[in-house]
Amino acid sequence: MQERMSRQRVQLAWDPTNCLHCFGCTTRCMQQALTVDHERSTLSYDIRKCIRCGNCLRGCPTGALHAEAVQVP
Repeated sequence: MQERMSRQRVQLAWDPTNCLHCFGCTTRCMQQALTVDHERSTLSYDIRKCIRCGNCLRGCPTGALHAEAVQVP
């Protein structure tokens, strides 16, 4: 069974220097939580739409998009 990422414990991080701009992450996101601004070469993440399925992470061939643990108060 697939575990979902917890909102309180994990956040998405993007390293633009490793990004190939292949959009594998955005095409795998069924909730459209990730969007790309092609003119600025930036990636936006809408936490309200994200269901923590991890599809976007599996769609990134270089690991430019990855999950980072955050401290929960």
